[in-house]
Amino acid sequence: MSRAWWRRNRVALPVMVVALAALAWPASETARDLWWPRGEHVPVSPGGDGRAVVGDVSLRLAEFGRAGDVPGEPPPDGYTAWRAELASEGGDEPLNCTVQLQDGDGNRYTAGSRYLPSYDDESIGVDCGGPEAGGVVYFLLPDDAEPGLVRVSALGLLPEYWSLPVP
Repeated sequence: MSRAWWRRNRVALPVMVVALAALAWPASETARDLWWPRGEHVPVSPGGDGRAVVGDVSLRLAEFGRAGDVPGEPPPDGYTAWRAELASEGGDEPLNCTVQLQDGDGNRYTAGSRYLPSYDDESIGVDCGGPEAGGVVYFLLPDDAEPGLVRVSALGLLPEYWSLPVP
């Protein structure tokens, strides 16, 4: 584009950017209204007893560490399997929870992986609350990643989520 084009359009271009922003703001209101209640925004850390309470469900990290004996094939080269056991109490109905392991750099790794071998005590997911609450989950992290905390969320309890530091 030539200098003449830029001179002819020097006023129209900034006006167009402002007009597009003004049009986009009302259109994004629905997305903003849906984002807050459905996102993880309010971390709840454990108290002195090691339990974090969201709604009427308390959750604690009962056990955490590297996965012991790996049945079948070991994890791929450059990766380590980690095991977390969660204990939950409270709540009348079981809530299906999503569990992630966050490393020191803020990267998140969701529980389970198609590269993880099958463990005897492996669960598909964790129930937060209800009669059979808690469970065991496995994560696959790069060898150079240091686990920082376990994040657990239940759709019905958002925007709050459990933030459980690892020992």
